[in-house]
Amino acid sequence: MRSILIIRLSALGDVVHVLPALAALREAFPRARIGWAVEERAATLLDGHPQIDVRHVIPRQSLERAARRGSAFTFLREASRTVGELRAGDYEVALDFQSNFRSSLLARLSGARRRIGQPAPFAKEGSRLLMTETPDPVARSVHKIERNLRLIAPLGVVPATPPRPVVPEPESSRLLAEQFVGAKPPVLVHPGVSAFGAFKAWRKEGYAALARSLGGRRVAVAWGGAAEREVALEVVALSRGAAELAPETRSVLDLAALLRRAALFVGADSGPLHLAAALGTPLVGLYGPKDPATYGPYWANARVVRKGVACSPCTLRRCARPECMTLITADEVREAALALLGA
Repeated sequence: MRSILIIRLSALGDVVHVLPALAALREAFPRARIGWAVEERAATLLDGHPQIDVRHVIPRQSLERAARRGSAFTFLREASRTVGELRAGDYEVALDFQSNFRSSLLARLSGARRRIGQPAPFAKEGSRLLMTETPDPVARSVHKIERNLRLIAPLGVVPATPPRPVVPEPESSRLLAEQFVGAKPPVLVHPGVSAFGAFKAWRKEGYAALARSLGGRRVAVAWGGAAEREVALEVVALSRGAAELAPETRSVLDLAALLRRAALFVGADSGPLHLAAALGTPLVGLYGPKDPATYGPYWANARVVRKGVACSPCTLRRCARPECMTLITADEVREAALALLGA
C-alpha cells in the first residue's frame, strides 16, 4: 500500500474514535503516505501527528460563508484549491469513516480508485453510491472504535485488539498545563458541549454542586472559546469558591495536555470526554441521549452515570425536555467521582 487518505471531517469525538484505526494502518503500512481530511474545528487534534504525513484541512466555514453571501467566485476558488490538494496526494485508497454526502463526495473527488465507506445502516445521504466497496455490516451496538476498525479490514488490516491512539503534545501545550496544574492535579470538569449536541449537556448547577461536594479537592473548569468561557464562569460563580477557572485551551492539544495531568475528568458525552478516555485519564461520563455501549468511554478507568428514563437512548438530535440529563443528580456524580479518586 503506497498511499491512503482518511476522511473523518468532524466532530472532535468522532475524530478521536478514528485514531486507533490510524495507528493500525501505520503499523501495517509503515512506509505508506497517509493523509487525513478534516474540518477546521477538529483539525488541531492532528497538529504534528507522527502517524500522519499530510493533513488536509477542509475549509467548511469559509465555503459556507461564501455560499450564504452568494459569492460564487470565492466558493469555487476554495473548493478548487481543496480538491486540487487532495488530488495532488495521488491516493490509492480513500477510507470514508464519516460516510455522508459531503465526505463521500470528497472521497470521489480525491481521485482514489478504491473508496471504502461505512456499510448500512451507518452510510448516510446516499454516500454508498460514491463508494467502490464496504466492509461487512455490524450491529448498531458495536462500539464506534471497533466499527471504525472494521472499515480497514478490506485492506487486510485486522488488529487483534484496538491499538491505543497517539495524541501529540507540543511544547506550548505542555508548558500551559504544567504551569496551571503544578503539584496538585485537579478534578477537571468540562460543562461545554457543541451547539449540535446541546441536549447532551448536564446542568451548570450540577457541576457547581459537584465541586462543592468534593470535600475541598481542587476542581477546575475547562473551556475553550468565548461561548464555553461564559458557561465556565457561571459554573465557577455557582460553586461559591469551590471551583476555579482553568486556562483557555486554544487548541485541542492544549486541552489534551490538561487532561493528561488531571486527577479525574467529569463531563457529558462529548469530544473532551472521548479525548480523556483516549489519554487514559480516569473519568465520569454523564450519558442520556446516546447508548454508552456504542458511544461510551473505551479505554479509561471510567464510571458512567445514566438515568434509566424510558426514551433513553434515542435517535433525536435535539430535545425540548432532556430528562435523561436533567434528572442526573450531583450526589450520583459525586459517588462515582469519589470511587475513582479512591476516597
